Amino acid sequence: MQNKKPFISLFLISFLIVVAFASKAGGLSTLNYGDITLTSSGAVDSGHFGHKWNLAAGDMVLSFTYDANGLVDDAGCHAWAALGVRALGYGDFNPTWGVEGAGVWLATDYDWTVDTFDPDVVPNLDLDDKLLLQKAGGNGEGDYNLPSVPPAPGNNHRFWWDRDGVDPWQNGETANTGGIYQIVITLHATSTTTGEAYITIRGLAQGFETDGNWNTIELTPAGMTFTFPADTCVQVYYGLYGYGATHSVAFNDIIVTGALCEAVGGEWVAINKFELLAPWIGLASLITVATASIVYVKHKKKQQN
Repeated sequence: MQNKKPFISLFLISFLIVVAFASKAGGLSTLNYGDITLTSSGAVDSGHFGHKWNLAAGDMVLSFTYDANGLVDDAGCHAWAALGVRALGYGDFNPTWGVEGAGVWLATDYDWTVDTFDPDVVPNLDLDDKLLLQKAGGNGEGDYNLPSVPPAPGNNHRFWWDRDGVDPWQNGETANTGGIYQIVITLHATSTTTGEAYITIRGLAQGFETDGNWNTIELTPAGMTFTFPADTCVQVYYGLYGYGATHSVAFNDIIVTGALCEAVGGEWVAINKFELLAPWIGLASLITVATASIVYVKHKKKQQN
């Protein structure tokens, strides 16, 4: 038994090394970008993170908390915020306008009623924040087409949220948010230029009403297809534009999981997982040879004894 211990130990070590490197070579990385606070008063405040991501190499998940409490609802004031992915070479706010082609993102809006964020008083109950996926600046829920095109996009669930109180026409699960929204956006490429996007807000998937019974949700989870340029990396971007006052929003605990690009001149080279794994296969082979050599030496010593 004593002679077998080195063999078992080295075999386990080699196996664990190979598994660890194979997992690393699988192509998925998780990065924590922390918190971003944006402020705007008549000018766009925006930016992006430096890492480049390959949508076509694996699913991408963006999770974060959107804090809308710095938005101003006074007369003559309004603001919009966004966070999502856009291809290299596009801007950090409304990457495209009216047409898709650069990616997809969370777009935020709110009720235009003056003092909409003030405490609700019966009968003046209202809806406050509007959150939706967007693939073209200026577009709305009419772009949703998954699992199918809704017959009436305006009849939707979990697009409008109430910071306090419950509108009589509103499901209570979307009320009393305090202006804080936990967001998870999931992106899945269906080709090198197309993908599908879904979002959950406060753990709830969006949907559309089709049968007139507002106690049920028929088209859910609802999402949209989107497009992006071939052979191009995407970056996670964020932005805020507001006027009439100084607006602010925060995107907190931003965590992104996906396949990082191997950048070459601003373009990505598709990741070949076998090629990534090849060096570690070679390392495993060396470890196996070393292990076999040790076993052989042990065996020879045993014979000599």
